[in-house]
Amino acid sequence: MYKSTYIALGISLLAALAYPQKIDKPALQPNLDYLLEGLQENFSPAAHTFDVWGEGWIPQFCLDASESADNGFNPADIKTYNIKYDDCGMPWVVCVHKDSLISIEGLADIFGRVPVASRSFIRHILSLPADHGSAANGGDNVALFQIGDNGFQVLLHEVAHSLDAHAYKEPLSPSDRWQSEVDKDSAIPDNYAGASPAECVAQSTVIAAYNAFVPGGYPSIEPRWEEVRHQYETVQTVQREDAGNILIPGGQCRQRLANSETVAVPTGKRLLRGRWAPWRRSEKPDTSLGEDLEVIEPVDFDNGSCGDDIESRSWGTARQHL
Repeated sequence: MYKSTYIALGISLLAALAYPQKIDKPALQPNLDYLLEGLQENFSPAAHTFDVWGEGWIPQFCLDASESADNGFNPADIKTYNIKYDDCGMPWVVCVHKDSLISIEGLADIFGRVPVASRSFIRHILSLPADHGSAANGGDNVALFQIGDNGFQVLLHEVAHSLDAHAYKEPLSPSDRWQSEVDKDSAIPDNYAGASPAECVAQSTVIAAYNAFVPGGYPSIEPRWEEVRHQYETVQTVQREDAGNILIPGGQCRQRLANSETVAVPTGKRLLRGRWAPWRRSEKPDTSLGEDLEVIEPVDFDNGSCGDDIESRSWGTARQHL
């Protein structure tokens, strides 16, 4: 399941993707965990390197999100990294808490499995510790809570929210077309797909990626595939016709979202703890995009009431519980 827990970061997704209504259809499966092995075996990570930022700087998103998450996190406990993939001239900036379940090596691996055309619609990733696994996407920034090395499928779902928001000619989940295709099917992919049209599109995107790139496709692992066929085939069609096969690995990045502002880590007494001080702050990192990349215009995500079992709806899409 998915739930959200941040203080709003000025997020609002075209009331479009915020559709609060649930989908009243039976679920084909409790969850999509059975797709993970095939996805990880066939979506290989892009070759990559990474380097850590110098002391004293953090992306604005990582600062705001970490401080406003449940119980709050000390920004001084978070390291910021550049991950440089061979399929893009500019690195992605990600943040990892010192107690995060996933290491920077693991995060670089699962993010690198996301096809570069889709990966380009994500600005930052923040990984934080938590009592249980969950994830959320707000304004093309993904937060992972207690997600480990097997989190590719979770991350792909969160990327799908950004694709739904602005990779296609129009948002898919609030469209009459999507409602019509859902109506044609006798079921939905899993329990969480019933939380809202946005979550149904995201889960159907995971299936569409599996169907398009894993040998044998979705029918090879799901005997009741015809019961949700219109949903995942619609995503496959839209991602091909509107976005040039954005779910298929290969190629080079041509566009990216601008990074959030780089800001100084607060230097209050609580944050110092003997690790660094303002006079030790390194040179401010340059996170501007290269001139050869087209800038993707951002679209704000509405926190809405996407999803079920939501204890707090203050940031991004419904937060995914695992």
